[in-house]
Amino acid sequence: MDSYNFPQVTQLAIPFFVVAILVELWLVRTGRARGSFETRDTLTSLMMGTGNVVAGLLLGVVSYWALLWLWQFRVFDLGLSVWVFLAAFLLDDLRYYVYHRIAHRVRWVWAEHVNHHSSQHYNLSTALRQSWTGLFTFM
Repeated sequence: MDSYNFPQVTQLAIPFFVVAILVELWLVRTGRARGSFETRDTLTSLMMGTGNVVAGLLLGVVSYWALLWLWQFRVFDLGLSVWVFLAAFLLDDLRYYVYHRIAHRVRWVWAEHVNHHSSQHYNLSTALRQSWTGLFTFM
């Protein structure tokens, strides 16, 4: 398999996301923006996000090795053109849209997704409320 050096997008995004949460908190606390933060709720969101990352690392190893094994059976390689990246981006966005629709309509998947909607406050930290069990729902 060819090795490509892609930027670690998540590692680059985390500092910006943390800064955005802190800016939002400051704007709300100083009255410059509407909203609310509760320390326990925000800490719960942070712990759920951390748990999601840990679960993803532990359970993602299985997917990673399975995909590496399947790679040997590929029929063709599309390469790394701009069009491939654009198509992959659009297909992944469509995949997530379909997953999210299913997550709101199928009880089995809703059980995995509901924690994302469990906060009493709607702020940026709520986005961290991600499931630890996506692998078990096959989503």
